[in-house]
Amino acid sequence: MAWLLIVGGITMLGLGASWLVDGASRLALRLGISPMVVGLTIVGFGTSMPEFSVSVLASARGSGALSLGNAVGSNVMNLLLVLGAAAVLRPIHVVGGERTLRRDLIFGLLPVPVLVFAAWDGFIDRWAAVLLLGLFAAFMFVCLQQGRREQQSGSKTAVSGHWGRHLGITAVGIVVLVVGAELLVDGGVVVARRFGISEAVIGLTLVAFGTSLPELATSVVAALKGESELSVGNVLGSNVFNLGLIVGTAFTLRPAPVPTFVIQQDIPFLCVATVLVGSVVLRDGRVSRAEGAAMLVAFAGYLAFLAVRGG
Repeated sequence: MAWLLIVGGITMLGLGASWLVDGASRLALRLGISPMVVGLTIVGFGTSMPEFSVSVLASARGSGALSLGNAVGSNVMNLLLVLGAAAVLRPIHVVGGERTLRRDLIFGLLPVPVLVFAAWDGFIDRWAAVLLLGLFAAFMFVCLQQGRREQQSGSKTAVSGHWGRHLGITAVGIVVLVVGAELLVDGGVVVARRFGISEAVIGLTLVAFGTSLPELATSVVAALKGESELSVGNVLGSNVFNLGLIVGTAFTLRPAPVPTFVIQQDIPFLCVATVLVGSVVLRDGRVSRAEGAAMLVAFAGYLAFLAVRGG
């Protein structure tokens, strides 16, 4: 039964990603909004729903470690595994989006000092969680303002079909992605527990990987279809969602202790990965196959570190 869940989840991820990319890219063209903004908002929110459901549920059940580990691990995977795999399959090229990229990288880094300062001793208070939600609200406000300006100044591209149809395809893709990720995570956790893998390791690796699969599927399909801006926007948007909205919501509902090694080791590693990947993208708006391969090697090194540390 567990293996059926895994196979079914993978199948739904592939279908959902294809529908989501098609719907979102056509919706962006139809409304005169750049794919980058759509990736940062609609697609970023949709592909972050698995992390949201897993982390908030874990926090409500008193498992703050799983909640935070899932969000941080997912961000590391988004930057190194998702962008790396997408670039290896097809080099990423973002045209004229340096200002937007720089802004979103900054918003992705802002939660780091908040978490390090507030939770260095292993506890996330409600005030810190509310501050994270405030940062996320500011990010969404800036993104929506940009989208409004683009819609007013840009011209709508002739795309067949009503915008409502494209929005519907996007929504269906998001739902299928979320359900597919849930099936895959459920099946994977059952298999992992059969082999005696601890909950901490499951949260930092398997659950984080499973909830990052929508981003992986969406970004890979977007890259293969030549929608590089949507791919990069999806990753950056999802990372801001994960640390701002998801961690903020989870620990606002229930402040809880968290493992100090996540705060003192994994979050600084995430910060370094964000700066390095950001510098690669901002240098010339490109991520080559070689650079994508280097990201995958760095991700493999991170997994090896987790294995040696023991979660």
